[in-house]
Amino acid sequence: MKRFIPVTAACFALAATAAFADHCGHSTQAEGMRARVNTINEQMDRIEWSQDRTQQRELMDLHMKHMQEGMRELRKREMPADCRIELMSAMMESMIRHQQLQQEDKK
Repeated sequence: MKRFIPVTAACFALAATAAFADHCGHSTQAEGMRARVNTINEQMDRIEWSQDRTQQRELMDLHMKHMQEGMRELRKREMPADCRIELMSAMMESMIRHQQLQQEDKK
């Protein structure tokens, strides 16, 4: 099950990248947010693949910090509604992965 999540996430990231290109265009603001979302997804991948619990916790803290910064930036930026929805969807997917891992950690 643990390996299924990263594979699913990778498929989602590829689909989300194509959606960003369609809805977000090539504005500087959209490119910046796209880079943030990609960083957030890459962090989540590293967390899921890590076997070291201490490193996982540190990465989880960093991931949450980047998620909060990303949401704050998303609210500030002027972007088309479709682009905003796609970015929020990608961030929500990462947040769900984060929560699932936290719940697994508590078991």
